[in-house]
Amino acid sequence: MKRFQWRKDDRTIRLSHELSKGEKEATENRKAKVLECLKSLGIARDEDTKDDMPNIAVLGSGGGLRAMIALQGSLVEMKKQGLLDAVLYLCGVSGSTWCMSTLYKDKDWTEKVQDLEERLCDTLSKSSWDLHKAYSLVCQAAKDELFSLTDIWASFVVYKILNQYDQTKLSQQDDASTSGTNPYPIYAAVEAKILHKAHENSPGTWFEFTPHESGFPGLGAFVCTKDLGSKFENGKLKDNSEEKSICYLQGLWGSVFGCIEENIKYLKELVLQIFSGGLRGKHEYAVGGAGTHCTCTHCRSALLLLEFHGHASAGEDCEGVFGKLKEVLKEHKGKNSYQKCCEMSETWNSKTLAARMEECAEFGRIFETEHGGSVSSACQLFWKICICIFHWRWGSIYNFLYKCRDAKSTGLDKDEVINLIDAGIGINSAYPLVLRPERKVKLILSFDFSSKDPFKTIKKTAKYCEANNIPFPKIDPEKLKNTDTPSSCYIFRGKDIPTVMHFPLFNKENCPDKIHDFRERYSTFHFSYKEDDVKELLKRAKMNISNNKERIWEEIQQIVSSSTKKF
Repeated sequence: MKRFQWRKDDRTIRLSHELSKGEKEATENRKAKVLECLKSLGIARDEDTKDDMPNIAVLGSGGGLRAMIALQGSLVEMKKQGLLDAVLYLCGVSGSTWCMSTLYKDKDWTEKVQDLEERLCDTLSKSSWDLHKAYSLVCQAAKDELFSLTDIWASFVVYKILNQYDQTKLSQQDDASTSGTNPYPIYAAVEAKILHKAHENSPGTWFEFTPHESGFPGLGAFVCTKDLGSKFENGKLKDNSEEKSICYLQGLWGSVFGCIEENIKYLKELVLQIFSGGLRGKHEYAVGGAGTHCTCTHCRSALLLLEFHGHASAGEDCEGVFGKLKEVLKEHKGKNSYQKCCEMSETWNSKTLAARMEECAEFGRIFETEHGGSVSSACQLFWKICICIFHWRWGSIYNFLYKCRDAKSTGLDKDEVINLIDAGIGINSAYPLVLRPERKVKLILSFDFSSKDPFKTIKKTAKYCEANNIPFPKIDPEKLKNTDTPSSCYIFRGKDIPTVMHFPLFNKENCPDKIHDFRERYSTFHFSYKEDDVKELLKRAKMNISNNKERIWEEIQQIVSSSTKKF
């Protein structure tokens, strides 16, 4: 059995669309397991080889804690039905990555996935989140110049939801990924700047993480995962940084629970809770009972900045907040920010919303430069968080393509920092990653855990593929009209293109007449469930496999019988 080994010369960026050496070796080992599985079920023949086997990928969509639990149930039932050992790739977005990253801590998780399900039920139903530990972790993270809201989200949301702060590293999943025992894992994110400029149909927006390499598959630019976040210049490692923890990555992969407005509101409330009564007696913000916070000019100005941003982005009257800002900035002796505030207030009402937001962003940059002086540690942390919320700064890491002459065509070589965020903002399922032609996937089992339209991911994927000339089955819109009462499985085929089997989580087979009730019961905004609720969700997810096992096997049989080495 081949095993991937790190080499010193791997510590440079790789500009190529080929799969990494680690992935090639891992999938080669896994294909032996797939062949063994299909032969035992009479689907493959004795003369068939690993190269004849269809590459099957499982996709888990986003959906918060609901997606994490539902993917776990789906994988358990796939194992029970003998399907899991036929899968080559396991790829996730957002909440599905929480499930995956938990499983791959165990080097042979597919062999004991049922036991891991029981452990999951026990972990999720018993709160072990420590507020003071979370605060300490954020304080430590704030020392990094690339501190962002992802650090807050990981410690105060993901850690609390999952009841564990996983300090292991993604590169440490090598054993669980390479031996062939488990499918090869792919975790998804998107780059915020490219997404904003080029939108979701640009292949350059997609960023993938594997235990061996991470990078932009659409641009053919990768770096060793253990070096992701280190400083690179002209394609070479310049300053090594410690690899980010899994909990941080879980915060990066899974930080979208709705619209930006809802997230901003949630984070503002969280910040005020942290720096008021939540940690009374533990730091300088303990100046009274719950609801009180530091009243120094440094913190008052930061809070007013957030208030101003909220009014501005909502198109509301800013006259009152302008007055308060001028007062505190003058007291704080912020000459440049005070002058900018005065200028904005005079012309504000005559500007469009877009022009206002441009001025708002410029004001924020001036404010951050001028008021980032030395203050007490707690005040500094509070100020940093407020600034991150104002700029909506997530997933900031050093760009490994910085000043890379050979990568100028990507348009990223001038950016020292990139911002990786939840791929659910783009397409809530990582089709663009498994559709990489180098991965030669023939069958995609798509588990959709979305909260509303269960066909949105596949419709957006069809548009993505059309825009980028990627082979994808034709999607008949007539088949996807029943968003309120979907079936449990939809099959999309075509000639010489991957077959897609799409499974909406709640449907008329596993919860007839109660689809709306289950969607409400398992809302994306529910951050915890009782043990009975967890078991009920696992049950419904498993039914989508058991109710369609024959159809899945038929598709595999058909693909195997028609497969050739030229696919």
